[in-house]
Amino acid sequence: MISYLACATHRSGSNLLCQSLWHTELCGYPQEFFSPTRAPRIAEEYGLDTDPDCDYKGYVDELVTKRVSPNGVFGAKIMWSHLAPFLMKLRKGSQSDVELLASTFPNLRFLWIRRDDKLRQAISMWKAKQSKVYNSLQTEGNTNAKEKPKYDFHEIGKIKQRFEDEDCSWGQFFASNGITPVEIHYEDFAQNHEERTLEILHEMAIEVDGKFQVKPLTYKKLADATNEEWRERYLQEEKSGGGENE
Repeated sequence: MISYLACATHRSGSNLLCQSLWHTELCGYPQEFFSPTRAPRIAEEYGLDTDPDCDYKGYVDELVTKRVSPNGVFGAKIMWSHLAPFLMKLRKGSQSDVELLASTFPNLRFLWIRRDDKLRQAISMWKAKQSKVYNSLQTEGNTNAKEKPKYDFHEIGKIKQRFEDEDCSWGQFFASNGITPVEIHYEDFAQNHEERTLEILHEMAIEVDGKFQVKPLTYKKLADATNEEWRERYLQEEKSGGGENE
């Protein structure tokens, strides 16, 4: 059996990565199983026998057993902001973080998906927070986005700093635990997902036959002209020392 964690920050391309891996039918069914608020819904959705509120370790163990692809691979996505509460719920002894993860996930590998342009990442997050639309599959029939998202220099700046800090924290986590993750950069992956997905399979020692092909992605780009307008405005206001919101 092989397990992997796709380590990410929000709006970093983790949905694209996980969809591409899911669609290989060789990489489990990676989802955000370990969000502090989503476990009960996940357990209900997949008919798990374990109540995560009563037995969180049992919930995780059941996921590792049942949410695997036919070749025995389990995958999950985890955000930096979710790692500490996840480990706290699992920990019962004196194991280190990496020992705890290794004992929970057999033959564990780490993927690290990052977005190089943190300003675009922050703008994407700020728009999504207002519209409640986090991926293109949510656009059909969505009634939450009643008002046009509003630009806010200070909010975008705070989110940008948060993402910079979280990426730095992931880097420190890997370095302090002697982990060499498979690094994936969103900008590159979005342009070359077939090639990069094959490389990830190779890095995780997941075998494919000569006829194997990576499937197309169904997610569509949400960024539009507004994103670029906000980016240019932010850079101009940053240069002038601050921003005045309309």
